[in-house]
Amino acid sequence: MKIKYYLKKCEEFAICSEIGDDDGEGRSIGIENAKGRYTLFQIIVRGSGRMAKVYDSNYVVGSADENNFVDMKEYLGHHTIFESFEPFHMYGFNTLDLQQDWEGRLVDGSFDGDDKSWLVVFKGEPIINSKSLREMDYAKLENKIYNVQLNDAIVGVFTKV
Repeated sequence: MKIKYYLKKCEEFAICSEIGDDDGEGRSIGIENAKGRYTLFQIIVRGSGRMAKVYDSNYVVGSADENNFVDMKEYLGHHTIFESFEPFHMYGFNTLDLQQDWEGRLVDGSFDGDDKSWLVVFKGEPIINSKSLREMDYAKLENKIYNVQLNDAIVGVFTKV
């Protein structure tokens, strides 16, 4: 499987992305060094696979269909391994400072904003406060109500703790 990696540094966080396309070789395995492990949340938008700390028999299964928002905080400071079960596309929400904690969740409808929060579109074209957004659009939120039409999009909200 051919894997492409991307990283986008934003004002207060970073978004990484891995895309594994089927090239006829089947599953893929990727390892991430503890020194570069800043991912707090993994968002799977296509495919599935499992993630674990290296040399640990406990793992978490993530899938675009089930468990597509995975809290990865326990993996900070550890070497990790990912095994895909099929072609996949996943994002990681990353802190820029390992001492800075964030809370995160997927949006399932309209919500109250918080000026310590950021909104990130991971898949699709939602309409938020009458504005059409696209994949990888992101915005700093304000203390106001956000009216959301998801249109099958995947949107996350992340708040500095």
